[in-house]
Amino acid sequence: MSRTLAKSKGRREAGSYAAIPHSVMDSDDFLSLSGAALKVLLGLLRQFRGANNGDLSATIHQARSWGVKSPSTLVTALQELMDHNLIIRSRDPKYCNPGGVCALYAVTWLAIDDCGGRLNVDSTTVPPRRFSLELSNHPVRKSKYTTPKIEVPEAV
Repeated sequence: MSRTLAKSKGRREAGSYAAIPHSVMDSDDFLSLSGAALKVLLGLLRQFRGANNGDLSATIHQARSWGVKSPSTLVTALQELMDHNLIIRSRDPKYCNPGGVCALYAVTWLAIDDCGGRLNVDSTTVPPRRFSLELSNHPVRKSKYTTPKIEVPEAV
């Protein structure tokens, strides 16, 4: 009986995942996001398949499944993400009928992929924003979760 690698390793229903680096989550831009913007960012990451950064869409139909009910909330959240430089718009929307297309987005901590000529921006080999370099140039952030240093008196 031959078994596939996925079955033998127990990967049948594991599915895909989206990872956010700690350097992104520790940035001031990420920490100051509103709840709606965070939901939209996670919804965009839900579409990421490893080679389609730049081909991530955020329509109101999709956003309703993410918990964003209002079109104005979606627009505000997308603008907040762009203002915080966590996403960029890789294709502008066209509102013509027929032939309309939705806007596409890319997260800034990953390189932009070539998406078959659908994008208004060029593909890149490096991310548009390097969070790890930003954090390395800043003084160490004090977290409320770190344990305080205990001063031990010297032995006499």
